[in-house]
Amino acid sequence: MPKQPQPEIKPKPVPKPETKPAPKPQPKPKPKPKPKPKAEPKEPSYTVNELFSKGLNAYKGENGAAQSYTEALKWWGRAAAKGHSASLYNLGVMHKNGQGTAKDFKKARDYFLKAAQNRYAPAAEQLGHLYYGDSLGKPDYGEAARWYEQAAQKNRAFSQFRLGLIHYKGLGRPKDAMKAFYWFDESAKNGYIDAMVNLGVLYEKGDGAVFSREKAFQWYSKAAEKGSPLGMAYLGEVYYQGRGVPKDEKKGIRLLEQAAAKNLAYAQRLLYKIDSIKYMKYRNVK
Repeated sequence: MPKQPQPEIKPKPVPKPETKPAPKPQPKPKPKPKPKPKAEPKEPSYTVNELFSKGLNAYKGENGAAQSYTEALKWWGRAAAKGHSASLYNLGVMHKNGQGTAKDFKKARDYFLKAAQNRYAPAAEQLGHLYYGDSLGKPDYGEAARWYEQAAQKNRAFSQFRLGLIHYKGLGRPKDAMKAFYWFDESAKNGYIDAMVNLGVLYEKGDGAVFSREKAFQWYSKAAEKGSPLGMAYLGEVYYQGRGVPKDEKKGIRLLEQAAAKNLAYAQRLLYKIDSIKYMKYRNVK
């Protein structure tokens, strides 16, 4: 007998293990925004002139402001940053004098230079002082004359006087009595007393000027009237010796005594020479 066909038995598929989908990564919670700091109230904007005035009030302690060099430096610093010449100059003065900051002649020079480049005459004069003296090291009379001349052109009487000295003494340049006379004359016309005395000397010597005892007398007299001890002494000599004026020893001695009372050694020595007994107290004056 033929075999009965057997039904084909397919193996049951092995069920695959159920795989659960991986959990999706949860987004990190967003950090809470930090509260914004409260905005500082904006400082009112000031004009350059207002900044300068605030600095001046702080410097002097005026108009309700407490006196404070630190505050003055702050306000003038802000005005100087805008190129304000007077503020630049004042900052230079404060650094030169050590007010509210350490003394610093180089910083002072830098501030004066910026102001002088704006043709600010007081700053040019201060530059002249720094270079004429030894604050920056060895004197530089060439630089001093350069800056004094800029100030002198703006009728700064002291700068005119210093220029006269530089030319008369030949500091950093050949001596030139005529240029010295010119600058002494300009300075004297602007009221600088020492220039008046020097003009008198040049007229009396005929040095850089036409010899004139009359004009010498006039300038000595003007200087003496303004309280110059040297003007008094030179005028006293003129009267005592009768140089270009009627001789008047009493008036001459009176003027010399006035000068000596102001501690002018030149007058004290002259008086001792005139009367060593009466003016014995001046015997050791050098």
